[in-house]
Amino acid sequence: MKRIATIVSMVIICGFMSTELNAQKVKSFSGLVTFSIKYEGDIDPMRLANAPKERIYTIAGNNTKYTVSGQGFVQHVVNIGDSSQNLMIIDHPMQKLVIKKDREDFEEDFEYVDIKVVPSDETKTICGYACKRYDIVVKDLEKESEIKVICYTTEEIGVDENINFETPGLKGYPLYQEQHIGEIKIITEAVKVKKKKIKPAEFLIPSGFEIISYDDYMEAVRASQNSGGGE
Repeated sequence: MKRIATIVSMVIICGFMSTELNAQKVKSFSGLVTFSIKYEGDIDPMRLANAPKERIYTIAGNNTKYTVSGQGFVQHVVNIGDSSQNLMIIDHPMQKLVIKKDREDFEEDFEYVDIKVVPSDETKTICGYACKRYDIVVKDLEKESEIKVICYTTEEIGVDENINFETPGLKGYPLYQEQHIGEIKIITEAVKVKKKKIKPAEFLIPSGFEIISYDDYMEAVRASQNSGGGE
């Protein structure tokens, strides 16, 4: 009888612990984030006229997606955070193509760059979300060039650091980015955050698309450049 009472007590205690742990879990964000994009510096007027001024991200957990519309084609850029995977989905009348970049491809890229992420005590509120500043320097070890980025991120969007697998060490989802590329400055800032249920299918590869690896894609790019097609 004592043994039964002990087991019942353990079940009750475990039940309370489970309830408490579930209460502590942060519900992952699901919805749309609209960004404005501004440019400063010496930029060719034609390029500036064609540069995007707005971008809308679809976010669910650690997955993100945005769409770029070109002349006669649409390109979706999907990041699957938990598997460190990037999908470039190109929907063109002549070809439906997916360029798949896996974790191993990113790890190889990281061998040629030095990424430093420095947290700051500076904070600001963007679209009602408390954000913390990070200063990032990305050095290209081959070209000996660097890009400086100021980020303000919120930990209320995204489950964990996997949402930033392309920038190891960055915590929280960026609602503000200020990129310094030479004399040009690009400012991307969230202007609207809308919570919304997002279906998992948003981040899947559509049927009927040809899938190629990132290595095969880069090999085709190099071949095109060597033959003069990139000029």
